[in-house]
Amino acid sequence: MDITNNIAIEAATDGACSGNPGNGGWGGLIIFADGSEIEIGGAAENTTNNRMELTAAIKTIEKLKNFRLKENFKLRTDSKYLIEGYTNWIKNWKKNGWKTSNGKAVQNLDLWQQIDSLRIPGLTMEFVKGHSGDPSNERVDLIATSYSKGINIDQNSKKKTSILDKKEIAPENLKNLFYRINLIDNFAKKKYLLNSNELFDLLGLKNNSNIENYIEFKWRNWILKPINDQYWQIIKNKDIE
Repeated sequence: MDITNNIAIEAATDGACSGNPGNGGWGGLIIFADGSEIEIGGAAENTTNNRMELTAAIKTIEKLKNFRLKENFKLRTDSKYLIEGYTNWIKNWKKNGWKTSNGKAVQNLDLWQQIDSLRIPGLTMEFVKGHSGDPSNERVDLIATSYSKGINIDQNSKKKTSILDKKEIAPENLKNLFYRINLIDNFAKKKYLLNSNELFDLLGLKNNSNIENYIEFKWRNWILKPINDQYWQIIKNKDIE
């Protein structure tokens, strides 16, 4: 990638936590004018969702400092906590000696001070609703969630060249489905247990009577099996292998 000539046109970040506090993960995506992308991510133990959201932004902004940015560059996130803090709250915290309006210590002070020191002129943050089908948000959510669950996913600094990454062959909804199916397959292989809310998120469902009533059912290539009316296990359906 030619750092001197390539222009970053957009970025996205997300954080995730399995339990709050619990094992966390963060993900970042930078998109360039030539169509190439950079993905970054990482994990942390005994952390919180808010710390992962901040870490994702910090790591991504650090990476952005290596590139030229287009005018009115936007870092897109589904974290209102990150946006409000970066855009508004920090100003008052600094005036109050890094204290809140009621004199209490600012939570995650170390990360807020770090992100404040990394500001890039012209960079603004834009809210995007999570799990709404936005491709960049879905991708960084996948990266962050995978790291929080201990699942490694392929990341690189080159334009992906698989058939599912060629827009003329596969539209965005099919690419998102491909990423989701791969994540589900990893959960099945690792035999991770999920609660109902996590299963809804993983399958991309808003409601399902089987999940709500802990009834075993089939979904594409897998069997979803309830465990003690509390958790779910994903099992590969051998009948369709």
